[in-house]
Order: sequence, then C-alpha cells, then structure tokens
Amino acid sequence: MIITFCGHRDFFGNTELKERLVNELVIRAKQTEILFCYSGGYGGFDRFAAHCVKEAQRQINNIRNCLVIPYLTQSLQEQYNGYFDEIIYPPLEKVPARYAIIRRNEWMVDQADLLIAYVTHGWGGAARTLQYAKRKNIPILTLYEL
Repeated sequence: MIITFCGHRDFFGNTELKERLVNELVIRAKQTEILFCYSGGYGGFDRFAAHCVKEAQRQINNIRNCLVIPYLTQSLQEQYNGYFDEIIYPPLEKVPARYAIIRRNEWMVDQADLLIAYVTHGWGGAARTLQYAKRKNIPILTLYEL
C-alpha cells in the first residue's frame, strides 16, 4: 500500500494531529505487508508527515518513509540523508524545471492508494494536488475539517 501526503508549506502541527496521524499509519500498516509513505519533503506539512511516519515506525516495522524528489540534486539528497528510508526520483527528466514539483505531486497521487491531506484553502500546490486526487478518484483522508 502507498500513502501520499499533501499539505501546506506553512503548516504547524500539534499533539492531537500527530497522535491521529501516527495511529492512522499504524492501523494501515497492520493491514498490508509493507506500507510506503510518500512525502515531497518541502514545507511544514511534509516535515510533519515524515516525522509522524518515523513515530509510527517505532511501533511497527513494515513502514517505509520515502522522499520523492522533483529534481536530481545532490544537496537535496544530502539534506535528507538518513531521515528517509529511500529517495525516489520519478520519471521527470523531460519535464521543465518550473513544472517539476507539480508533476512530481501528480506522480505521487498516481501511485497512491490513499492521500492524506491537510488543506485549508483552495489555492496553491497542496490545493492543486488535492483537486488532482479527487479527479483521479483516489481515496482521501482529510486531517483538516472545514
């Protein structure tokens, strides 16, 4: 099973959300052989989600924390070295740099069995990714209730 995360860059988590997300990850991990968790690595929600995955890994060992990168850069890989279990570069070689993050997000949604989202407003990359997931009929767990 693959879970992809989607949320705003200016996100600040709290203990209640952390417990909710960690519990959800543990429940999902118990239902599958290996749970892959895809994060983009940019912004507050991505960091929060990756941290929650690490917490869930302390409870159950069949979870993989995966960073999906939009560019092949050594600095980005070095920045996250050791924090993620693996770094994935989707087939984006022919995508212009200005669209790489958008296409990376779409690729992550295309792979996902579930999207976990914290989207509070209808503009920006997180909102665009959430709308893409809805168009693709990907199951969505929303952590933010309007």
